Amino acid sequence: MDMRVVFLPALAILTLAACQTGTQSAVNQKSAAPASPSERLIKLADDIAKRGDSDTAIALYQKAAALPDARPSAYVKTGDAYMRAGEPDQAAKAYQAALAKAPNNGEAMLGLGSAMMDAGDYNAGMRALAQAAPLVNTSSSYNRLGVAQTLSGHTQEAQVTFGQALKMAPGDLDIETNMALAAGLEGNAGVALPLAQKLVSASNAQLHHKRDAVIVYGLLGQGDQLRAAPPVGLPTQEINKLLSQAQSIRAKGSTQARAQALGSVLG
Repeated sequence: MDMRVVFLPALAILTLAACQTGTQSAVNQKSAAPASPSERLIKLADDIAKRGDSDTAIALYQKAAALPDARPSAYVKTGDAYMRAGEPDQAAKAYQAALAKAPNNGEAMLGLGSAMMDAGDYNAGMRALAQAAPLVNTSSSYNRLGVAQTLSGHTQEAQVTFGQALKMAPGDLDIETNMALAAGLEGNAGVALPLAQKLVSASNAQLHHKRDAVIVYGLLGQGDQLRAAPPVGLPTQEINKLLSQAQSIRAKGSTQARAQALGSVLG
């Protein structure tokens, strides 16, 4: 699914920023302290994962998580590795193991919701992400929740969620794209059309933003307006195909049905 979450693959693993506190001497002292066996294995697995050997990295993450000194983050690392390898079912098991040790671990819950989304269980993913988003409290966590709400047919709630994400990351084109799609599904031209117009003309918009903007125009029945000023970089044939797909989605009888059809198109 490519809802970036645009509607990378939509639920690709996102790196969450962490704050550094304390004096430089404290940092140096911490870094000089001997790592636990689990932490040493995780560091080795991280290095191997960067080289692209996902099978070996997963095996090392699993070994690290099985050690007595392992923290819940070891299971989260295992789940993240499985997600990168395209195995959401195995990832979900790892995240659930982390949550068994730390029920309020936001990153584990965020990963579980993402894994459920990738597996196609949008409603379960939405519930998990609704719990995770305020715990993690980042624009990406709210963006993931908004995608889940959109694909579950809860487009009004999704627009509120995307609005929260945009407060944290104003002008983020991925989030604005997702909000435009959510609004377009329910025919909310007042929100969707200005965002789609921005995406078509923005100098920093990538082709995937423009493709999704074309779909928004189609969902709103504004294909002729788009053809009069088509986005740069997209061939006419592709624009016509996207508009045709959007027209088919628009013809569905309910927002829920349109959301399911959109998920199939963006998948």
